[in-house]
Amino acid sequence: MAVTEILGTDSLSSSRITLNDNFTSLEDEITNLKGYLDPSALTLSGVTVSTSQLTVGTSIINASSATVTVATTISANATLGASVIKSGIGGTSTSGLTSLPASIADSTYFVDATSQIALASSSVVGQEITLIAQVAGDIEATNIAGATTVTLALNGTLTLRSDGTSWYIISSYGATIA
Repeated sequence: MAVTEILGTDSLSSSRITLNDNFTSLEDEITNLKGYLDPSALTLSGVTVSTSQLTVGTSIINASSATVTVATTISANATLGASVIKSGIGGTSTSGLTSLPASIADSTYFVDATSQIALASSSVVGQEITLIAQVAGDIEATNIAGATTVTLALNGTLTLRSDGTSWYIISSYGATIA
């Protein structure tokens, strides 16, 4: 953006045209910026960002890193150019949990289902978990929509997704569901 400098020795009356031209240039630039930045909605759109690191809130996206952690909620469509990896595992493939936590935080749980694993209801819409039977047995089906009993064979799996109140079966392997 080019503006004309007014010197201290210039007269105000003879600089009026220069001042008006400067304000017009500034107004044009602000209008151009408003095409990308909406100050009322606090949104930025139509901009391509090329950087090695981007910080959004408490989330850091680093181009050299294979892991991106987003600590905020994305409430719009998101296109990801790589795999989505759901992290967090409860239990191990050699030692399954005999009970699940009251608040589901991980995406995968190895379970010892001989003690009839109880699954708490979920309050998180869209939350998804996978249960893997490290030891065969039953999953308590009270909070699983449409099921009265669920039995997992050794290494059987049950993947569930929540609507905010109940769990819905998305897929299963080595499972008997009634």
